[in-house]
Amino acid sequence: MGNPLKHTVGCGVLTLSLLFSTASAEGWFYLDETDRKSVLAPNWTLTGAVMVRLESPETPLLHPEVDSVEWLTRRPAVGRVILTDGADPLAVSRDLHERADVQWAHPDIHVPIVTYTMPDDPMVGDQWHLENTGQTGSPGSDVNAEAAWEYATGVGQLIAIIDSGTDPDHPDLVVINGYDYVDEDDDSYPSSENAHGTACAGLAAGKGNNGIGVAGVAYDAEVYGIRFIGSNSSSAFYDAFTEAVDAGSTVLSNSWGTSAACDGYSLPASYTAAMDYAEEEGRGGLGTVVVFAAGNDDCDISNDGFLSGEHIVGVAALSSSDVREWYSSYGDLVDIAAPAGGLVTTDISGETGYGSHLGDDDYTGSMSGTSAAAPLVSGVFALMFAANERLTAADARAVICQTATRNDILGGDYDESGWSPYYGCGRIDAGAAVAAVANTAPEAPASAVPDASMYEDRVWLDWSAAADADADRLTYRVTWSVDDGEPTETVVDGRSLELTEMVEAGQSLTWQVAAIDLWGEGPLSPAYTHDILARPIAAETPVAEGCQAVAGGVWWLGLLALFGRRRREA
Repeated sequence: MGNPLKHTVGCGVLTLSLLFSTASAEGWFYLDETDRKSVLAPNWTLTGAVMVRLESPETPLLHPEVDSVEWLTRRPAVGRVILTDGADPLAVSRDLHERADVQWAHPDIHVPIVTYTMPDDPMVGDQWHLENTGQTGSPGSDVNAEAAWEYATGVGQLIAIIDSGTDPDHPDLVVINGYDYVDEDDDSYPSSENAHGTACAGLAAGKGNNGIGVAGVAYDAEVYGIRFIGSNSSSAFYDAFTEAVDAGSTVLSNSWGTSAACDGYSLPASYTAAMDYAEEEGRGGLGTVVVFAAGNDDCDISNDGFLSGEHIVGVAALSSSDVREWYSSYGDLVDIAAPAGGLVTTDISGETGYGSHLGDDDYTGSMSGTSAAAPLVSGVFALMFAANERLTAADARAVICQTATRNDILGGDYDESGWSPYYGCGRIDAGAAVAAVANTAPEAPASAVPDASMYEDRVWLDWSAAADADADRLTYRVTWSVDDGEPTETVVDGRSLELTEMVEAGQSLTWQVAAIDLWGEGPLSPAYTHDILARPIAAETPVAEGCQAVAGGVWWLGLLALFGRRRREA
């Protein structure tokens, strides 16, 4: 795709994800001529050989486990080192790295190669916001969705479209019916024939790789449809937000605002409480992201109450030329920008709605405004949560900003921190954002304590290293209690914990352990229980009395006399 900066950011994040700061594991190697260490990425395998670069192909490569060298090029002198049977290519590569005549050495690795293909949906080629190769506007003025799909497609994510209703019968959407706060029933179908919510749903989560229509940014996510526009009361707002959170939505997408946005206003407590509920209770306490469109009034919305919440993501609109759409509102509350002009997406199925695209009444090619930009951003958040289910909403928002592409450098009025009143942190980059957070949790450790009981003078908890596909540096959280009392938590930088002074004989010790990486904890181990025993006292040797004592003494005296005589004879 067109923007080289975008690819630089994405590749940099991927490289960093492979690095680690300790060499405690045996399965590591040196990346290059420096002392940077790495481990095999998931799905990478060893061929059994070692890649090496020497000063000259005539340099003898003497090593007990080196059989021969196949020179790939002689200038530079790069070869494939064939090892003897049973040799460890990781260990040999580390040995060769230490030699002065070796510029670099690393194991020969088999890396599965995948093509960056687009979904097979026939209208995807018209969705320039997913991949813009220059057929519409400027190359690269897209969300870089294709690179993100290498990591995640949105499986397991639920995006709430709080809007005019979403067509649950559309063949290119998977919709869970939420509540209709206008007609007060359980069917979120847009009975007013307003296709706005259905179009937003398709941009965020239109079903991909199903051979029809379009693809959303998170094309394997599901939609939670709530019909809200038309009711708009405080109670409906609060109910809609909390309902969506309780249903398991990971993102709440809101492509609407009020006519008072340009003048500024403050929200009553119930509104802010609803948005705080998403942050505090969503996703089991990790937070549900709330996305709002910045508005289409070409005005300063720095005092817009809906956007003013600390946790709200305000989205501005970009044209296919990668500059602000003339109508896109601006100001302090803009956080990110996304494409918006004339996007192809889902329409209400049948003849109602916005119209048709390529003669198909189920789709439209005219979705525009910050209303179109907001669901694209919502889809990117869903991809991030699919790539890392332990990611907090706060971290996701920070990464969205840190990985954004600074568009329109000359006209964007970016400040020293890299923020623009028109674009916030810049154009959203799904590929870089998802690559930055992609991670799986470490597995549960297992106890290495062999017995179900321990002596009170040596109470040690030991556990095995947790398996982790990402090879992250791990610490461990141990939760333990005595006689079913209040649990105590201790974080350990290692794989053992001494509790000798914390328990006594006759008590019962129960404990569990979980591995922790950069993104949080993995699953807990099973609960292990040990009975604490008193150390047995060794039996004392009885003191001999009477004749036995005399006999014993005579025997020792005789032995001493014999020893003395032999020394004299010597």
